Amino acid sequence: MNVRWDAVVVDNHFWTEPPPRAAHPAAKKEDAAPVPVKVWLYGNLASVSEERPVVLQIPQGFTVADVLAELTRRYGEAFSEHVFTADGKKIRQCRVFVDGLPADDVDAPVHAGPTPALVEIILLTAIEGG
Repeated sequence: MNVRWDAVVVDNHFWTEPPPRAAHPAAKKEDAAPVPVKVWLYGNLASVSEERPVVLQIPQGFTVADVLAELTRRYGEAFSEHVFTADGKKIRQCRVFVDGLPADDVDAPVHAGPTPALVEIILLTAIEGG
């Protein structure tokens, strides 16, 4: 039996089924129930809070940007001056991990499972590789 290699490659639509439709439309963030998010702050960021980990309640469907905004609201300039550039973008030396995986796109939705999402934020100084 001969099978074309491009017929079985991921993202090739030759033999794929149409994507499943969502059972229910996504709820707006404002209407969604809050979910617990545990945030561990490392490096220079650890000094902004004595709470270990910081526990936030954020509406389901949240993004890393939502977590950073809540931390900025809670801790103000003591947090934001280490995380954002003057034009409001996350600095490259501030690394964010969600459930142990790097979260480079701050606008991507974070999966909220049955347990609280674990967000780790570290600010790398030059000596640490930043």
